[in-house]
Amino acid sequence: MVKRIAGGVASWALVVACSGGSGGAGAAGVSAAQACADNAHQRCLQLQACSATDLQLRYGSESDCETRETYSCTTALSEPVNGNTPAAVEACAGAYAGWACADYLDDENIPQACQQQLGAVINGGSCAIDGQCQSGFCGIAPGASCGTCSGLPAAGASCAQLTSCGSGLACTADTFECVVFGVRGSTCGKGAVCGVGLSCIGVAGKATCQLAGDTAGATCDPTGKTGSGCDRNAGLACNSASKTCQPVVVASQGQPCGNVGGQPVYCEAEGACTGATGSTPGTCTAAAADGAACDRASGPGCIIPARCIGDGGTAGTCQYSGTQSCGG
Repeated sequence: MVKRIAGGVASWALVVACSGGSGGAGAAGVSAAQACADNAHQRCLQLQACSATDLQLRYGSESDCETRETYSCTTALSEPVNGNTPAAVEACAGAYAGWACADYLDDENIPQACQQQLGAVINGGSCAIDGQCQSGFCGIAPGASCGTCSGLPAAGASCAQLTSCGSGLACTADTFECVVFGVRGSTCGKGAVCGVGLSCIGVAGKATCQLAGDTAGATCDPTGKTGSGCDRNAGLACNSASKTCQPVVVASQGQPCGNVGGQPVYCEAEGACTGATGSTPGTCTAAAADGAACDRASGPGCIIPARCIGDGGTAGTCQYSGTQSCGG
């Protein structure tokens, strides 16, 4: 299990900077609204092309992805002492199509035009978004509205009090450490996760990252002990009855989820599968709407990029970073 920004069941969340490099010809005069709409359009299309399943699980639909990411981007651009600009956002919009899917989904090898822009706040200062910080990283604790500018976390750093490890690193859900994604043949398991297109195969202490099944009908092992799982980014999941890779099923609110006839069924738009136990299916419950009550421990969660923000504990309301005053 691994979380990138908002964890999910065997799902790797993707967060790409909304900022970019210097704008190209004609980009200097673009409005924030237009730049953010263009960026969200290209970003969501790229996610749909690289992993239509991940897009469904995180947003529900491509249009919902665009709506939410446009709002998040325009909110971030309105933050003070912010290094992000509409021209930079517009430049980044043109770079998504050339970003290899594996790198895009693991948030690695970020194109120059989409590199994080730097702000004016020194380390130790309050921040709401990465673009306010001279370091390019705003460390925000889960549930907190504001964070503190600091250096980018290094591999091995604790992420127990962070919502992100930054680009190219994952926060493990078992050891809460920032780790590099494993490549084919590398050790995996507790505190070690595999990159896109790979699955962790073997018993504890001896497991390695190997290619996941990427063809419908391919043999798979739902336990991951003697054979590979299936590549969910390729739209496949391992059916425990047939032990073959079958098309992923993503259910909407009120529909069965969990183990349905041996086939894993997931819930769309960060929904939760309630009541599922072993071979007994549960029911999809929707994530909380923006502004509605949420709870990071007991649910419901929020649809990204909104977060469950409160004054303490695990309860709060679904809000976007940058909608609160953080004294930047």
